[in-house]
Amino acid sequence: MLITLTLFGIFYSRFSRKILNLCNIQKMNRLAHISAILLLSLGFIVNSAFAGVLDDRNKPGDDKKAKLKRDDTTHYVLSEESVLETPDTTLILFPSNDLYATWDTEVIHPYSFAECFKSDSVTINLVSEGDGGFSMPKPGTNISSVFGWRRRRPHYGTDVKLDIGDTVVSAFDGMVRIAKTHQGGYGSVVIVRHNNGLETVYAHLSKILVEPGQQLKSGELLGYGGNTGRSTGPHLHFEIRFLGQALDAEDFIDFATGTLKKDEFVLHKTDVENKYDLRALHNRHRHDVGIRHYEPNSVTYYKGTKVYKVRNGDNLGKIAQRNHTTVNAICKKNGFKPTKVLQVGQRIKI
Repeated sequence: MLITLTLFGIFYSRFSRKILNLCNIQKMNRLAHISAILLLSLGFIVNSAFAGVLDDRNKPGDDKKAKLKRDDTTHYVLSEESVLETPDTTLILFPSNDLYATWDTEVIHPYSFAECFKSDSVTINLVSEGDGGFSMPKPGTNISSVFGWRRRRPHYGTDVKLDIGDTVVSAFDGMVRIAKTHQGGYGSVVIVRHNNGLETVYAHLSKILVEPGQQLKSGELLGYGGNTGRSTGPHLHFEIRFLGQALDAEDFIDFATGTLKKDEFVLHKTDVENKYDLRALHNRHRHDVGIRHYEPNSVTYYKGTKVYKVRNGDNLGKIAQRNHTTVNAICKKNGFKPTKVLQVGQRIKI
Protein backbone atom coordinates (compact mmCIF):
# COMPACT_ATOMS: atom_id res chain seq x y z
CA MET A 1 0.00 0.00 0.00
CA LEU A 2 2.93 2.35 0.74
CA ILE A 3 4.29 1.79 -2.78
CA THR A 4 0.88 2.52 -4.28
CA LEU A 5 0.54 5.80 -2.41
CA THR A 6 4.12 6.83 -3.22
CA LEU A 7 3.64 6.17 -6.93
CA PHE A 8 0.37 8.04 -6.77
CA GLY A 9 2.14 11.05 -5.14
CA ILE A 10 4.92 11.07 -7.75
CA PHE A 11 2.42 10.74 -10.55
CA TYR A 12 0.31 13.53 -9.11
CA SER A 13 3.36 15.80 -8.70
CA ARG A 14 4.57 15.26 -12.28
CA PHE A 15 1.09 15.63 -13.60
CA SER A 16 0.68 18.89 -11.68
CA ARG A 17 3.98 20.24 -13.07
CA LYS A 18 2.91 19.52 -16.63
CA ILE A 19 -0.36 21.25 -15.99
CA LEU A 20 1.51 24.22 -14.52
CA ASN A 21 3.89 24.38 -17.46
CA LEU A 22 1.12 24.16 -19.93
CA CYS A 23 -0.96 26.69 -18.17
CA ASN A 24 2.09 28.84 -17.26
CA ILE A 25 0.66 29.42 -13.88
CA GLN A 26 3.59 29.75 -11.55
CA LYS A 27 1.49 30.42 -8.53
CA MET A 28 -0.01 26.92 -8.63
CA ASN A 29 3.38 25.28 -8.60
CA ARG A 30 3.85 25.66 -4.87
CA LEU A 31 0.35 24.30 -4.12
CA ALA A 32 1.00 21.17 -6.21
CA HIS A 33 4.20 20.40 -4.33
CA ILE A 34 2.46 20.84 -1.00
CA SER A 35 -0.35 18.51 -2.09
CA ALA A 36 2.17 15.81 -3.13
CA ILE A 37 3.99 16.03 0.18
CA LEU A 38 0.72 15.70 2.13
CA LEU A 39 -0.28 12.66 0.10
CA LEU A 40 3.11 11.02 0.69
CA SER A 41 2.86 11.62 4.47
CA LEU A 42 -0.66 10.26 4.61
CA GLY A 43 0.39 7.17 2.69
CA PHE A 44 3.30 6.57 5.05
CA ILE A 45 1.07 6.82 8.16
CA VAL A 46 -1.64 4.53 6.77
CA ASN A 47 0.92 1.99 5.58
CA SER A 48 2.67 1.91 8.99
CA ALA A 49 -0.58 1.30 10.85
CA PHE A 50 -1.65 -1.42 8.44
CA ALA A 51 1.76 -3.09 8.59
CA GLY A 52 1.67 -3.03 12.42
CA VAL A 53 -1.64 -4.82 12.41
CA LEU A 54 -0.28 -7.44 10.06
CA ASP A 55 2.86 -7.86 12.19
CA ASP A 56 0.81 -8.38 15.34
CA ARG A 57 -1.27 -11.03 13.64
CA ASN A 58 1.71 -12.91 12.28
CA LYS A 59 4.04 -13.03 15.28
CA PRO A 60 5.48 -16.47 16.10
CA GLY A 61 3.27 -18.39 18.53
CA ASP A 62 0.18 -16.36 17.70
CA ASP A 63 -1.69 -19.50 16.68
CA LYS A 64 -1.08 -21.06 20.11
CA LYS A 65 -2.15 -17.88 21.91
CA ALA A 66 -5.31 -17.71 19.86
CA LYS A 67 -6.11 -21.34 20.66
CA LEU A 68 -5.49 -20.79 24.37
CA LYS A 69 -7.72 -17.76 24.30
CA ARG A 70 -10.49 -19.78 22.67
CA ASP A 71 -10.06 -22.59 25.22
CA ASP A 72 -9.87 -20.29 28.27
CA THR A 73 -13.03 -20.74 30.41
CA THR A 74 -11.90 -18.85 33.50
CA HIS A 75 -14.23 -16.01 32.68
CA TYR A 76 -17.02 -18.22 31.37
CA VAL A 77 -20.17 -17.78 33.44
CA LEU A 78 -21.94 -21.10 33.92
CA SER A 79 -25.68 -21.12 34.12
CA GLU A 80 -27.45 -22.73 37.10
CA GLU A 81 -28.60 -25.56 34.86
CA SER A 82 -25.03 -26.37 33.84
CA VAL A 83 -23.75 -26.60 37.44
CA LEU A 84 -24.27 -30.16 38.70
CA GLU A 85 -23.71 -30.99 42.38
CA THR A 86 -21.23 -33.80 42.92
CA PRO A 87 -22.74 -36.38 45.30
CA ASP A 88 -20.88 -37.18 48.51
CA THR A 89 -19.72 -40.77 48.07
CA THR A 90 -17.45 -40.98 51.12
CA LEU A 91 -19.95 -42.91 53.24
CA ILE A 92 -20.82 -45.39 50.48
CA LEU A 93 -17.56 -47.23 51.16
CA PHE A 94 -18.43 -48.01 54.77
CA PRO A 95 -20.69 -50.81 56.09
CA SER A 96 -24.28 -49.91 57.03
CA ASN A 97 -23.95 -46.35 55.71
CA ASP A 98 -27.74 -46.26 55.42
CA LEU A 99 -28.03 -46.51 59.23
CA TYR A 100 -25.09 -44.42 60.41
CA ALA A 101 -24.70 -40.78 59.42
CA THR A 102 -20.97 -40.65 60.15
CA TRP A 103 -17.82 -42.74 60.18
CA ASP A 104 -15.82 -41.66 63.23
CA THR A 105 -12.38 -43.21 63.79
CA GLU A 106 -11.60 -41.23 66.96
CA VAL A 107 -14.66 -41.17 69.24
CA ILE A 108 -15.47 -44.58 70.71
CA HIS A 109 -19.27 -44.22 70.84
CA PRO A 110 -20.36 -41.10 68.91
CA TYR A 111 -23.90 -42.27 68.15
CA SER A 112 -27.12 -41.54 70.04
CA PHE A 113 -29.62 -44.39 69.90
CA ALA A 114 -32.50 -42.14 71.00
CA GLU A 115 -31.84 -39.75 68.11
CA CYS A 116 -31.19 -42.41 65.45
CA PHE A 117 -33.82 -45.06 66.31
CA LYS A 118 -37.27 -43.72 65.42
CA SER A 119 -39.26 -46.91 64.80
CA ASP A 120 -40.84 -49.27 67.32
CA SER A 121 -38.78 -52.27 66.24
CA VAL A 122 -36.18 -53.45 63.75
CA THR A 123 -35.17 -56.88 62.44
CA ILE A 124 -31.41 -57.39 62.31
CA ASN A 125 -30.25 -60.10 59.92
CA LEU A 126 -27.15 -61.36 61.72
CA VAL A 127 -25.90 -63.57 58.88
CA SER A 128 -26.77 -63.72 55.19
CA GLU A 129 -25.92 -65.93 52.26
CA GLY A 130 -22.53 -65.16 50.82
CA ASP A 131 -20.98 -63.65 53.95
CA GLY A 132 -18.60 -65.27 56.40
CA GLY A 133 -21.25 -66.15 58.98
CA PHE A 134 -20.48 -65.94 62.69
CA SER A 135 -17.31 -66.74 64.64
CA MET A 136 -16.76 -66.77 68.40
CA PRO A 137 -14.39 -63.88 69.23
CA LYS A 138 -12.64 -66.10 71.77
CA PRO A 139 -13.36 -69.82 71.71
CA GLY A 140 -14.44 -70.98 75.16
CA THR A 141 -17.39 -70.67 77.50
CA ASN A 142 -15.74 -69.38 80.65
CA ILE A 143 -17.74 -66.18 81.27
CA SER A 144 -16.41 -64.16 84.17
CA SER A 145 -18.92 -61.28 84.14
CA VAL A 146 -22.26 -60.68 82.43
CA PHE A 147 -24.19 -57.71 81.06
CA GLY A 148 -25.71 -55.63 83.87
CA TRP A 149 -25.04 -53.25 86.75
CA ARG A 150 -21.75 -53.99 88.48
CA ARG A 151 -19.63 -52.27 91.13
CA ARG A 152 -21.59 -49.01 91.10
CA ARG A 153 -21.46 -48.67 87.34
CA PRO A 154 -23.11 -50.26 84.28
CA HIS A 155 -21.28 -53.14 82.65
CA TYR A 156 -22.27 -53.13 78.98
CA GLY A 157 -20.38 -56.21 77.84
CA THR A 158 -19.74 -59.88 78.45
CA ASP A 159 -16.33 -60.79 79.89
CA VAL A 160 -14.69 -64.00 78.72
CA LYS A 161 -11.60 -65.31 80.47
CA LEU A 162 -8.45 -65.80 78.44
CA ASP A 163 -4.68 -65.82 78.76
CA ILE A 164 -2.54 -62.92 77.62
CA GLY A 165 -1.63 -63.54 73.99
CA ASP A 166 -4.70 -65.63 73.12
CA THR A 167 -6.08 -64.85 69.67
CA VAL A 168 -9.17 -62.65 69.30
CA VAL A 169 -11.10 -62.67 66.01
CA SER A 170 -13.90 -60.70 64.38
CA ALA A 171 -17.40 -62.03 65.05
CA PHE A 172 -18.81 -61.05 61.62
CA ASP A 173 -17.64 -59.62 58.31
CA GLY A 174 -17.03 -55.89 58.60
CA MET A 175 -14.64 -52.95 58.67
CA VAL A 176 -12.49 -51.65 61.51
CA ARG A 177 -13.70 -48.28 62.79
CA ILE A 178 -11.62 -47.92 65.97
CA ALA A 179 -8.17 -49.41 66.66
CA LYS A 180 -6.34 -47.57 69.43
CA THR A 181 -5.63 -47.29 73.14
CA HIS A 182 -8.57 -45.87 75.07
CA GLN A 183 -7.91 -44.00 78.30
CA GLY A 184 -11.46 -44.40 79.59
CA GLY A 185 -11.22 -48.04 80.64
CA TYR A 186 -11.21 -50.14 77.48
CA GLY A 187 -7.44 -50.15 77.20
CA SER A 188 -6.32 -51.34 73.77
CA VAL A 189 -9.60 -51.67 71.91
CA VAL A 190 -10.88 -52.56 68.45
CA ILE A 191 -14.38 -51.70 67.22
CA VAL A 192 -15.69 -53.29 64.03
CA ARG A 193 -18.77 -52.16 62.17
CA HIS A 194 -20.57 -54.96 60.36
CA ASN A 195 -22.77 -55.20 57.30
CA ASN A 196 -25.72 -56.24 59.48
CA GLY A 197 -25.73 -52.86 61.26
CA LEU A 198 -24.11 -54.04 64.49
CA GLU A 199 -20.82 -52.87 65.96
CA THR A 200 -18.72 -55.21 68.11
CA VAL A 201 -16.20 -54.10 70.74
CA TYR A 202 -13.07 -56.03 71.69
CA ALA A 203 -11.38 -54.47 74.75
CA HIS A 204 -8.37 -54.98 77.07
CA LEU A 205 -6.23 -56.36 74.23
CA SER A 206 -2.48 -56.71 74.65
CA LYS A 207 -1.78 -56.04 70.98
CA ILE A 208 -3.80 -54.62 68.08
CA LEU A 209 -3.15 -56.11 64.63
CA VAL A 210 -5.56 -54.04 62.52
CA GLU A 211 -6.12 -50.37 61.61
CA PRO A 212 -9.18 -48.19 60.86
CA GLY A 213 -10.66 -48.79 57.43
CA GLN A 214 -9.34 -52.35 57.19
CA GLN A 215 -11.86 -54.94 56.02
CA LEU A 216 -12.19 -58.12 58.05
CA LYS A 217 -13.82 -61.46 57.44
CA SER A 218 -15.61 -63.38 60.16
CA GLY A 219 -12.99 -65.30 62.15
CA GLU A 220 -10.10 -63.10 60.98
CA LEU A 221 -7.48 -62.23 63.61
CA LEU A 222 -7.66 -58.66 64.94
CA GLY A 223 -5.54 -58.77 68.09
CA TYR A 224 -4.29 -60.67 71.13
CA GLY A 225 -6.02 -60.89 74.49
CA GLY A 226 -4.60 -58.94 77.41
CA ASN A 227 -5.18 -57.01 80.61
CA THR A 228 -4.96 -53.36 79.51
CA GLY A 229 -7.19 -50.52 80.69
CA ARG A 230 -9.48 -50.84 83.70
CA SER A 231 -9.16 -54.58 84.19
CA THR A 232 -8.61 -56.82 87.22
CA GLY A 233 -7.21 -59.75 85.23
CA PRO A 234 -6.71 -61.07 81.69
CA HIS A 235 -10.03 -61.28 79.88
CA LEU A 236 -11.84 -60.17 76.74
CA HIS A 237 -14.51 -57.53 77.25
CA PHE A 238 -16.91 -58.15 74.36
CA GLU A 239 -19.81 -55.87 73.45
CA ILE A 240 -22.53 -55.86 70.81
CA ARG A 241 -24.00 -52.45 69.97
CA PHE A 242 -26.64 -51.15 67.59
CA LEU A 243 -26.67 -47.42 66.76
CA GLY A 244 -24.59 -46.85 69.88
CA GLN A 245 -26.87 -48.79 72.24
CA ALA A 246 -25.19 -51.69 74.07
CA LEU A 247 -27.12 -54.98 73.91
CA ASP A 248 -26.68 -58.17 75.92
CA ALA A 249 -24.42 -60.46 73.89
CA GLU A 250 -26.04 -63.49 75.53
CA ASP A 251 -29.30 -62.61 73.77
CA PHE A 252 -27.48 -63.21 70.48
CA ILE A 253 -24.90 -65.88 71.26
CA ASP A 254 -25.09 -69.25 73.00
CA PHE A 255 -21.68 -69.13 74.69
CA ALA A 256 -21.96 -72.77 75.72
CA THR A 257 -22.05 -73.97 72.09
CA GLY A 258 -20.29 -71.00 70.43
CA THR A 259 -23.16 -70.45 67.97
CA LEU A 260 -25.82 -67.86 67.29
CA LYS A 261 -29.18 -68.48 68.92
CA LYS A 262 -30.94 -67.24 65.77
CA ASP A 263 -29.93 -65.92 62.36
CA GLU A 264 -31.94 -62.77 62.97
CA PHE A 265 -32.69 -60.64 65.99
CA VAL A 266 -35.74 -58.43 66.52
CA LEU A 267 -34.97 -55.37 68.63
CA HIS A 268 -37.92 -53.54 70.15
CA LYS A 269 -37.72 -50.03 71.51
CA THR A 270 -39.33 -51.26 74.71
CA ASP A 271 -36.49 -53.79 75.13
CA VAL A 272 -34.03 -50.92 75.29
CA GLU A 273 -36.15 -49.05 77.83
CA ASN A 274 -36.81 -52.09 80.05
CA LYS A 275 -33.57 -54.04 79.79
CA TYR A 276 -30.61 -52.64 77.87
CA ASP A 277 -30.46 -49.00 79.00
CA LEU A 278 -28.83 -49.86 82.31
CA ARG A 279 -28.24 -46.34 83.57
CA ALA A 280 -31.80 -45.25 82.88
CA LEU A 281 -33.10 -48.40 84.56
CA HIS A 282 -30.94 -47.75 87.60
CA ASN A 283 -32.07 -44.14 87.94
CA ARG A 284 -35.71 -45.10 87.43
CA HIS A 285 -35.46 -47.76 90.10
CA ARG A 286 -33.96 -45.32 92.58
CA HIS A 287 -36.79 -42.90 91.88
CA ASP A 288 -39.45 -45.60 92.28
CA VAL A 289 -38.22 -46.84 95.67
CA GLY A 290 -37.57 -43.30 96.88
CA ILE A 291 -34.16 -44.00 98.39
CA ARG A 292 -31.81 -41.07 98.63
CA HIS A 293 -28.75 -42.94 99.82
CA TYR A 294 -29.22 -46.03 97.74
CA GLU A 295 -26.21 -48.27 97.41
CA PRO A 296 -25.89 -49.07 93.66
CA ASN A 297 -24.21 -52.42 94.05
CA SER A 298 -26.95 -53.80 96.31
CA VAL A 299 -29.01 -54.76 93.23
CA THR A 300 -27.59 -56.43 90.12
CA TYR A 301 -28.99 -58.47 87.26
CA TYR A 302 -27.89 -61.92 86.25
CA LYS A 303 -29.43 -63.32 83.08
CA GLY A 304 -32.54 -61.21 83.61
CA THR A 305 -32.93 -62.06 87.33
CA LYS A 306 -32.64 -59.31 89.93
CA VAL A 307 -30.16 -60.16 92.67
CA TYR A 308 -30.01 -58.28 95.99
CA LYS A 309 -26.96 -58.02 98.21
CA VAL A 310 -27.94 -58.04 101.90
CA ARG A 311 -26.73 -55.03 103.86
CA ASN A 312 -26.40 -54.35 107.57
CA GLY A 313 -29.85 -53.97 109.20
CA ASP A 314 -31.73 -55.73 106.40
CA ASN A 315 -34.43 -58.32 106.94
CA LEU A 316 -36.84 -60.00 104.55
CA GLY A 317 -39.63 -57.52 105.28
CA LYS A 318 -37.45 -54.47 104.51
CA ILE A 319 -36.01 -56.06 101.40
CA ALA A 320 -39.50 -57.01 100.12
CA GLN A 321 -40.87 -53.51 100.73
CA ARG A 322 -37.87 -51.81 99.12
CA ASN A 323 -38.10 -53.94 95.99
CA HIS A 324 -41.91 -53.97 95.61
CA THR A 325 -42.35 -57.66 96.27
CA THR A 326 -43.42 -59.96 99.14
CA VAL A 327 -41.59 -62.06 101.70
CA ASN A 328 -43.27 -65.23 100.40
CA ALA A 329 -42.15 -64.45 96.82
CA ILE A 330 -38.56 -63.98 97.96
CA CYS A 331 -38.65 -67.21 99.98
CA LYS A 332 -40.09 -69.12 97.02
CA LYS A 333 -37.37 -67.86 94.65
CA ASN A 334 -34.57 -68.69 97.08
CA GLY A 335 -35.97 -71.86 98.66
CA PHE A 336 -35.91 -70.81 102.31
CA LYS A 337 -38.45 -70.07 105.06
CA PRO A 338 -39.65 -66.63 106.21
CA THR A 339 -37.75 -67.13 109.45
CA LYS A 340 -34.46 -67.34 107.57
CA VAL A 341 -31.68 -65.29 109.18
CA LEU A 342 -29.85 -63.33 106.52
CA GLN A 343 -26.10 -62.66 106.52
CA VAL A 344 -24.56 -59.35 105.53
CA GLY A 345 -23.18 -59.69 102.01
CA GLN A 346 -25.43 -62.61 101.18
CA ARG A 347 -27.01 -62.44 97.70
CA ILE A 348 -30.64 -63.41 97.22
CA LYS A 349 -33.01 -63.42 94.27
CA ILE A 350 -35.84 -60.91 94.39
